[in-house]
Amino acid sequence: MAAVGDTTSVVLNQPNNSGLHIAIHPLTLLNISDHYTRNVIQRAGNNKPVHVIGALLGIQTGREVEIFNSYELQFTLQPTGSIRIHDEYFVTKQEQFRQVFPAYDFLGWYTIGSKPSMIDIDVLQQLSVYNESPLFLQLDPNEIPTPARSLPITVYESLVDIVDNQPQPMFIKASYKVETGEAERIAVDHVAHASTHQEGESSLVAHLSGQKNAVKMLDTRIKLLHQYLQDSIQGRVPKDHDLERQISSLCNRLPTISGQAFEEEFMTEYNDVLLTSYLATVTKGTYVMSEMVDKFNIVANTSTHQSHGRPRRGMLG
Repeated sequence: MAAVGDTTSVVLNQPNNSGLHIAIHPLTLLNISDHYTRNVIQRAGNNKPVHVIGALLGIQTGREVEIFNSYELQFTLQPTGSIRIHDEYFVTKQEQFRQVFPAYDFLGWYTIGSKPSMIDIDVLQQLSVYNESPLFLQLDPNEIPTPARSLPITVYESLVDIVDNQPQPMFIKASYKVETGEAERIAVDHVAHASTHQEGESSLVAHLSGQKNAVKMLDTRIKLLHQYLQDSIQGRVPKDHDLERQISSLCNRLPTISGQAFEEEFMTEYNDVLLTSYLATVTKGTYVMSEMVDKFNIVANTSTHQSHGRPRRGMLG
């Protein structure tokens, strides 16, 4: 078992000539980021390092590898710092995914860190039972990507090298690209345009909250004027005739909005506004429905193509 403090280099510093072309889809990166973020929030106030491990799923055709999805893995952190993957959970989860995505194979795993260590070699040996040459994706949340458009992730291929006349599992860096389809661009665009309101709060609730605050402010000011008039009558404050004339002018407007003619005109305009709002809501709903149908058709066509258009193969092609 590997210990936490083991800093033995497990990465080969040489060019990668395997010819493997790796494409990563955005859903995988979103899953990994979400997995890490949730663990950090759940461990708020805990100084222990955050460990996250998950499986990478996709399709390999010859030397072309596409990573489409991922899921979290359960594991136990040993007292020595090593990691023990829960095999039963892995097998069950893999079977469940095969029922939905029969073309997807287990291609590798992901974790968090700045560089691979002997602990990752230990995980590699455990997962080699399910794929003899799994990929290893590592996300470094503390890295500032340079240039700014790059991603703080590194992908490694696994291989066996001879060290001191003994076979030793090692990692070697592999190049990759981010591949997106039309359905994924729609999903990523939806995530990018997050609502500015609080979680679970709609625009209607925000509007009504603003109306409520306005009514409360009006009520406060009316009470202030009422208190001033009472204090002025009782001699607690000096009379201000100019202010009293303004208050009187305001009160004289009240009968104007209580007549029959005003009520009929008000109800007519009120109904017109309601009708306009109703028509706008219907138009918006029709537009949203049309967009949803288009997106559903794109996703359905993409899923059908991925499920039936490519054969499943192992990592070695």
